[in-house]
Amino acid sequence: MLGEGRFSGGDAYRALFRIKKGGFEYLGQMNVHLGEEGVRLEMFNANYFALFDAEPEAVISALERIVLNQLLGRDALNDRFRDVIHSRLEESILQPLQPQSPVEEEADPRDLQGIFDRLNSEYFEGKVEATIEWSKETKAANRRSVKFGSYDSRKKLIRIHPRLRQDFVPIPVLELTVFHEMCHQAVPPVRQKGQWKTHHKEFKAREKQYKHYKEAMQWEKKHWAKLLAPSSEE
Repeated sequence: MLGEGRFSGGDAYRALFRIKKGGFEYLGQMNVHLGEEGVRLEMFNANYFALFDAEPEAVISALERIVLNQLLGRDALNDRFRDVIHSRLEESILQPLQPQSPVEEEADPRDLQGIFDRLNSEYFEGKVEATIEWSKETKAANRRSVKFGSYDSRKKLIRIHPRLRQDFVPIPVLELTVFHEMCHQAVPPVRQKGQWKTHHKEFKAREKQYKHYKEAMQWEKKHWAKLLAPSSEE
């Protein structure tokens, strides 16, 4: 979690750290100053805070405790830096702990119904009415493509491919697939030039509203071949 640190001018120490959440790694930096600035934690990707119900300040406070305690194990820090860290930790002890850890994963993160309900509330005002289930894995040699999600408008049924249940698949990738299928109901097909178009301009714009859209799409492109490989359940 905690990377190498370096001193700056003799009165500051900086150390990078990585946090894994939702299948993605997030980069941050802990700054310890001997002057008035004291301790300051930075997260380089604001999307990290979107994974929590708590305010960003509360998440930072909980994360500070974890990183600062790890810093105390470094022999390179002299007593002056340690005093600053101890002082900050004593302050944070007076603050209530958050019920959700900034580093631990939530229980059952691949619960489809839970994902559906949360996305429905956050993005669709609870208006998407559909059932959701895992589809059945089908064996096929030399598979070049896989349909990871589908929506049956007649049955109002969303099916998600079980390959997305594998541990190496980040949660946002699974969520984006569910979100995509929900968009089929929220933004139905339109008729253009005599043909019905499903993934039209409005649909694509709605899909991009998912907060981890960019990261999930980048991961899919990079790991497409691994997703097509036979899963452990085949």
